[in-house]
Formats: sequence, structure tokens, C-alpha cells
Amino acid sequence: MLRNSSPAGRLGLALMSALALGACSTMPRERPTAPALPTVWQDAPQGAETPVSDWWRSFNDPTLDALVAEALSNGPSVRIALARVREARALSRTTIAQYLPELQATGRGQYTRAVDGDIASSTEREQMTGTYGAQVSWEVPLFARIEAAVLGGRATTQGAVADVRAAQVALAADIAQAYVDLRAAQQSRAALERAVQTADELARILAISAQAGITSEADAADARRLAESTRVRLPGLVIEQRRAENVLAVLRGLAPGTEAEATRAALSASAAVPFVDLTSAPAAPADLLRLRPDIARAEAQALLAATNVADARANLLPRLNLTGLITSSEAIIGNPTGAGSTLINATPVISIPLFDWGSRLAQVRQRNAQFDQSLIQYQQTVTQAVAEASNALVGLDQGRLRLQSARVAEQAAETTARGSRAAYGAGIQSLADRLRSEQQLIDANLTRIDAEAQLARSTIATYRAFGGGPAVEAAQPR
Repeated sequence: MLRNSSPAGRLGLALMSALALGACSTMPRERPTAPALPTVWQDAPQGAETPVSDWWRSFNDPTLDALVAEALSNGPSVRIALARVREARALSRTTIAQYLPELQATGRGQYTRAVDGDIASSTEREQMTGTYGAQVSWEVPLFARIEAAVLGGRATTQGAVADVRAAQVALAADIAQAYVDLRAAQQSRAALERAVQTADELARILAISAQAGITSEADAADARRLAESTRVRLPGLVIEQRRAENVLAVLRGLAPGTEAEATRAALSASAAVPFVDLTSAPAAPADLLRLRPDIARAEAQALLAATNVADARANLLPRLNLTGLITSSEAIIGNPTGAGSTLINATPVISIPLFDWGSRLAQVRQRNAQFDQSLIQYQQTVTQAVAEASNALVGLDQGRLRLQSARVAEQAAETTARGSRAAYGAGIQSLADRLRSEQQLIDANLTRIDAEAQLARSTIATYRAFGGGPAVEAAQPR
């Protein structure tokens, strides 16, 4: 056995022991693992791959592009999330800094005045000293405490960045959703207004005919009923249009009614419901692990729970604190005792938990249970993400079939209405049959518009379910 009894040798041995203990990690070995995932989507439409990045541009609508860009730049939800990233990074630096040495400069002065003898023959002595120096303190991060601090800070920042991503995805989807609602309300309102004009004209003609005794009053009243029953559906669409406009303003961080004139004009102009033919799943099931911000958040939470376990385990073990002090004293007035000296002091302190070891062990068990929950929560988040993506693909596929049927039905209703008008004009069809065909055409128009809106909403829901893709245009956190 080698022995070294010199002070330098003992100090070196202490440092080597501290380094060895510092390398002993208390982090748990378990890591978040995804459950078994399907290799392909069961209900995905077949076709060419569609890019997901900046997905809203696939609608080929400049107004929608401008609204999303403005929302991602100025939307309150994204700005708050970006601020939380800065907060998380600052917090992680603070956590790591607590394991770094602390250096403090000290300085003080002392003045004394002594009077010897009586008042008549007194002598005075004045003394003044100045003391200055530096004090160093450091808790040696034993048992890989610094590793846990670094990983914890990284997990906190990762979770905040995932929240930014989630805010971006949700904001882009909400803007697109409100825009689709706006255009659907406008198109439905325009269709109803055309139907009301036709019904009003027909009711006017029949009222004149009834006064002349050519048409019965019952037919005239029935025509008026059709016109008013169609008109009564207009206020709901006006309310829906205004609601969508207000939602678009709020999501962009604006008070309703304060939009720029160009934006107001673009939203007021008539335009079709935006449409994109999404012919395949935006990503494979395994890609959800990197695309979904909620999965990234769950992974960060699991990592943070692991660092909490490591911290609780380290609290069961000894702590080593090193303190050092260098002070110098100088005489300013007189010749005080101890002036002109320099004092160097170094003190290692080892603390070992004894009587509160039971409570510390209970905390370890609590942190272990929380870590187990985070692992289960991660797997549940992954399975939920797969289910949401699968449901979105089903809605997308069925929405396409619904729209196809709605367009065929509208064409058939248009053909029937034209024939009915001609037959009524020729006197070979009753007014009731004509009114019925007109009502069917109105319903077919509205059904087609609703199917277009539903398909657009399904497309938006699909992109939302797939995490918006690998990149969303927005300011990056600094």
C-alpha cells in the first residue's frame, strides 16, 4: 500500500476522491420508449406524397397565407410561448450556476481613538486599519449533480420549445379553420340570397296573378312561405361570418374592427371555400415521434422527472463544501496590532445526512413514482397521437367521398330545377312541384358548400394531428 502523509498528497487524494465521486451518476437508467407503432396508416388515402411544411400554402389562397404569416409573427399565444423559452433558458442557467464556485470580494475599515490620563494631561492615540480580501465557496457537485442539473435545464428548455411549436401549429390551424368558416358562411349566405331573390320574384308574380284571379291565393301564399322560410336562415349566416372575422382578428393580436383596410377588403370580397386535394398521409406513423409537439413535451417531462430522481438520490449522500479566504490588513493611521499581515484560510466541510434520512428516502420513492408516471404518460401521449392522426385520415377520406356525392346531387338538383321551371311555364306542372324543386336546389347548394367546408376542416385537422410538419414559419426563440 502506498502512503503519502504530506499535506500536498492529502489534498491531491481528496481531490481525486471528489472527482471519482462526482463521476458516479444517480440518474435512473430507464428512458421514455414508444409503444409498438403501425407500419402504415390503415385509412390513409393513396397517392403522391404531399409536403407538410407550411401546409396552409397548399390551399393556394394569398389571403390565408397573409393571415397565417401575420398571426405567427404577432399572435399573442406564440409571443407568450417564445417568452417562456427565454424564461426556461434563464432558469436552466441559474440551476447550473449554483454548482459553480462563488467568489466574493470583501473590504472593511476600523477606526479607534483612545484617551489616556485625566483631562488636564491626557494623551490621545488614533488607529485605523483597512482589511480587504476575497472569499471563495464551492459545493463540489458529487455524484454527477452537475449532470442532473444540465439535463434538467435541457429538459425544461426542450419542453418550452415544444410549447412554442404547439402554439405555432395550433395558431396556424385555428387561423385556417376560422378562414374556412368565414368563406363557408359567405358562400352559403350568397346562395341563400340568390334563392331569396328568386323566391321573392316568384311570390310577387303569383300575388299579382292571384289578384287578377288567374292563380289561387293558396299558391301565392305558398310562394311567400318559401321566400320567408329561406330568408329566415340568413341571420345565422351573418352571425357566423362576423364571428369568424372576429376570431381571425383576435388570433392575430388585434381588436375586432381595427384591421388594416386592405385586410378588411380582402376578407369582405367574395371567394370560394379554400380547397386542397390531400392525396396521402403527411407522414408515416413513426414520424409522429418527431413531428408532434405534445410527444416532445412528454419526453421532456420524463427527462425532467429523471433528474428529480437523481437529485433526490444525491440528497441521501454526503456533500462536500470547500471554502477559502484571503485577507490582508494594512495600517492607515498609527500602528495597530496585526497590520501588514495576510491571512490565508481553506476549509473543507463534509456533511452527511443522519436523522432526516427517512424523509429523504421517502422523497426518493416519491420521485421514483413520479418518474414512472412520466414514462407511462409518454407512451399514452404517443398512442393518443396515433389515434388522432388515424381519426383525421378517416375524416379526410370520408370528407372527399361526401363532397363528390354533394356535387353530383347539386348537378342533379340544378337539372331538376331547370326542367321544373320550364314545365311550370308551359303549364304542365303545378306550382307546388316547382317550389319543391327550388327548395331542393337550395338544399343541394348549401350541402355542397358545407361538404367543401367539412373537407377543408378535415384537411386542417389532418395537418394539426401530424404536428404541422417539420417546419412552421415563425420567429425562432432567442
